[in-house]
Amino acid sequence: MSARFNAKFFRTTAFAAFASIAPLSAHAQATALTLPPESGALMTALSAGSDPSLYAYYEGTDFEPVFAGRPAKLAALMAALEGAGAHGLPVNDTLISDLRVAMINAGTPDSKAALEMMAAQAYIDFATDLTSGLLNPDDISSLININAVRPATDTLLAKAVASNGSGALFDGLEPQDPSYNALQEELARLEALVEAGGWGPKISVGRAIRPGQSNDRVLAMRVRLTALGYADIEGDSPRYDEALVEAVKAFQAENTLTADGIVGPQTLTALNSDPSIQMQQVIVNLERRRWLNYDLGARHIFVNQANFTAYVIDYGLPTLVTRVVVGKASAKFQTPEFIDEMTHMVVNPAWNVPQSIASQEYLPQLLRDPSVLTRQNITMRVRGSGERVDARLIDMSQYTVNNFPFVLQQRPGSRNALGRVKFMFPNKYNIYLHDTPSRSLFNRDSRAFSHGCVRVHRPLDLAYTLLAPQSNDPEGDFQAARNTGRETTISLETPVPIYLTYQSVFLNEAGELAYRVDVYGRDQLVFDALAENGVALPEIAS
Repeated sequence: MSARFNAKFFRTTAFAAFASIAPLSAHAQATALTLPPESGALMTALSAGSDPSLYAYYEGTDFEPVFAGRPAKLAALMAALEGAGAHGLPVNDTLISDLRVAMINAGTPDSKAALEMMAAQAYIDFATDLTSGLLNPDDISSLININAVRPATDTLLAKAVASNGSGALFDGLEPQDPSYNALQEELARLEALVEAGGWGPKISVGRAIRPGQSNDRVLAMRVRLTALGYADIEGDSPRYDEALVEAVKAFQAENTLTADGIVGPQTLTALNSDPSIQMQQVIVNLERRRWLNYDLGARHIFVNQANFTAYVIDYGLPTLVTRVVVGKASAKFQTPEFIDEMTHMVVNPAWNVPQSIASQEYLPQLLRDPSVLTRQNITMRVRGSGERVDARLIDMSQYTVNNFPFVLQQRPGSRNALGRVKFMFPNKYNIYLHDTPSRSLFNRDSRAFSHGCVRVHRPLDLAYTLLAPQSNDPEGDFQAARNTGRETTISLETPVPIYLTYQSVFLNEAGELAYRVDVYGRDQLVFDALAENGVALPEIAS
């Protein structure tokens, strides 16, 4: 896969170092004289202003080269750089060419030192990208706050020294999880499809296609779904028959669309997608996997917002899977991506209504019906003094979104917006997981309806699962707290890491790669940032 220039590979090069060699101290000169010529030349080159961590590593090994003079290691590095596209990373043709020239010209101690510095920096940059991602996630969006763990220079170089010059070094640096390998295989498959011309002619735009209809658009849909790999629909019939309807429903379900068999605008757009668009989505999700390439914890909670699903993972296996509802698609209500630790749960929670909801949603209701708070078991107090007031006795027309002076709280109960329990991991976004009395939304394929918090379809099962390590009777302990009717906090003796992520292509519970519609538009944000760093897509062959 071709790519544009990637400046990361040229932060420090041996050529730049030799262009402005700083004079060595007397001690450094004396040290250089005690080293073999090649090591002394490398010390001189590194002293010219390279990355301090790079100098520190070589100083600790008496400036012993890692790559120069070791053909197998150089060959493995070159193969890895040339194969970067298989990871959705940029292939830096300029760097590869310069390295080839430096390898040919490496006959003197100085030229070998130049080769060593160039190869070491190229290796460190590529290994860092491969291990923890090309991008800094925090730079992409304020809603993406994932801290990628960058490997240390000395750790990476020690691995290179210990390697035997095979590709196993780089295989060991990439994420070691089945999802990453599946995404790589999918990327290769899609690239081959792009080179072959994609999935054929697109379905023309028009009115919704409904079961029983017969026209050329149905025939185009049949051809396209066949190319996409759906079985039992081959043939040249222009009729939208039962087998084709089932194929469309399966396609809709796999793409988080309403599986009704009606090919409306959203389904048509998804069907007319070409392999290069899916390639973009796969490349983005390879990068996301690299951001989380570290030990996530023996037990952790993984929320995939794009799939509207949460998982409790124990020793690599899901012990609880539950549907969730996440924030609405508008930027104001989207659930952010971040990592935290769940520390406790609150049984019979009261809901402290956010001021934005109180003023923007409840105030209009109060203007229509001042008794709405009473019916919903909500108390209203004056902000600051805490004095409780009755909305039915106040002229609410004097207030607007900008001067609403009251604080609302919904008391525990069957109609409480947080349901029976909320799961807390205190954070700056005031985001948490919670139950809800609004159960119908869990039946939707796309479940982006909240104000940002994550509503859980199986909240009691989640509570029992979290309490199991610290209780002989987790269900009994939870229900005892529940039966008091009072707000009760239960601490988790061992906090549980929680990852609120956005994986739009992933391995599902059946071990199959699944795609999801990018409801938040974050795939495009991530890909745009990758493109700025050199990642490019091939064009469909005409």
